[in-house]
Amino acid sequence: MSQHKNKENGNWYIRIYDPESKKSTTIRHNSFTNLPFKTKKEARDFENFYLKNRIDLSMCLDDLFSLYIEDHLSMQPSSSAYKMTSWYNNQIKPNLGKRKIISLTLKDLEDLSKRMLKQNYSINYINKMTSNVKTVLNYGVSHGYLDKNRLAEFKGLKNPKKSKDSKYWTPREFKTVIESINEVYKGPQADRTYIKYMLTFGYLTGARKGEIRALRWIDIEMNESTGIIHFDHHINDKNELVIGRKNGDGYIFHMDAITLDLVKKIKAYFSSRAGFSETGYVFPSLTKDGFYQPIGDHTPTRWIENLARYNHLNNPTFHGLRTSNVCWLATEIGLTPYEVADRIGDTVEVVLRHYYSFFQENRKKVADKISGYNDTYLASLI
Repeated sequence: MSQHKNKENGNWYIRIYDPESKKSTTIRHNSFTNLPFKTKKEARDFENFYLKNRIDLSMCLDDLFSLYIEDHLSMQPSSSAYKMTSWYNNQIKPNLGKRKIISLTLKDLEDLSKRMLKQNYSINYINKMTSNVKTVLNYGVSHGYLDKNRLAEFKGLKNPKKSKDSKYWTPREFKTVIESINEVYKGPQADRTYIKYMLTFGYLTGARKGEIRALRWIDIEMNESTGIIHFDHHINDKNELVIGRKNGDGYIFHMDAITLDLVKKIKAYFSSRAGFSETGYVFPSLTKDGFYQPIGDHTPTRWIENLARYNHLNNPTFHGLRTSNVCWLATEIGLTPYEVADRIGDTVEVVLRHYYSFFQENRKKVADKISGYNDTYLASLI
């Protein structure tokens, strides 16, 4: 490699010779800034960087995405990878697929977001697309195809939710729902106790349905006064058992007294049944498959739908029990966003983005505390 000066415009360029292919390549622009080399030093610095990292300057986003998906599926087959491929092919590929990964900028994601907004896509869907691009580029950095992800700082579109937009049950509404189970499910085949236990477990823990379905007794440690639950797996929508939670690693849930008492009752209820095993599922299938088959994906969803209809309440779906849990923790108990995030195994950013309205009362209390602090010096400045 060597640097040369263009006598016509005064810019510098780099000449690369590949002894294997016996071909020469000329680099006239800094691939990261898309600007010409104004000085010999700029050209030499880029040359040294190229020699050190051997980055494929011609790799486009399509190529990197193919590597990412192939690698992802080989390590952990999941429906999310197939979904991501569909999203990529529909939205990202037509707009950014042929772009060189080293030339992508924040403006590219901004333009993609604006374009999809004009096409009336939801903000959640748009943010999912831009997040997918960042995920692929992060893979590129970790595998040496990029020096860094220049789109990592992209924040996405804001889509604040109000409490009225989130479907959940207050503790009083949930009590009404639980008390109506015997009325809604009267048949001799209905396991009313099972319904009560599973829905209450979802309400108290805020765990996702896939995490609850994947839970086995070996994931729970408890004694007379304390206990923890290891949410280390989830069952995806293809009914596959996958390591970790839906959006990250597993987490530990420390049981409060009410949840601990509930879990003990659940174990006592099932342990008397034939076929019970410590290695079986906490919430097993209601069919003949027994304790080594988790409850079906749609069964608890139907329970909630039927109970909501009977009680003339909104149908929060099973995931609404997670929202209900956050509402309870924030408004009734007064936990901070940081405490709630740790409790439900999520990030503070996600909690604030999706459930921010539940913390308004806490913020008011903070303002009241400050108002109650009599600082005569500061007051005299106003």
